[in-house]
Amino acid sequence: MKLLKVAAFAAIVVSGSALAGVVPQWGGSGNHHGGGNNFGPESSMSIYQYGSGNIANALQSDARKSDVTITQHGRGNGATVGQGADDSTISLKQSGFSNSADINQWNAKRADINVTQYGGRNGAVVNQTASDSNVLVRQVGFGNNVTANQH
Repeated sequence: MKLLKVAAFAAIVVSGSALAGVVPQWGGSGNHHGGGNNFGPESSMSIYQYGSGNIANALQSDARKSDVTITQHGRGNGATVGQGADDSTISLKQSGFSNSADINQWNAKRADINVTQYGGRNGAVVNQTASDSNVLVRQVGFGNNVTANQH
């Protein structure tokens, strides 16, 4: 079993390097990632999962000089992140349990989204298409929900 884990981790590191991204996972079984769909020159995508039952799906399409970073600690956290913006970043950190985030940023330039969730059962939906713009969401506690749209 340990050999299988080492081989799987090596395959993830190799595929992540080929995609200019990183997709490591630590902790109990049940972490899932949608992979590193990372298309765009000089862009990076990193997904870090610690715990169990965390799910992350990320897409970065035609995004130049852009970064996506997803970090999940705990259990049962879920994230769907997409970006097609140039010179832009999306940063998501979830710590706790059953937090969810759906983040989209398309056709913007020099735009940033930063979402942090601590606790449990928090939800965030963020959409941004405006250039030279920032969205910052911080949720601490339980059962908080936010929807932010900036066009």
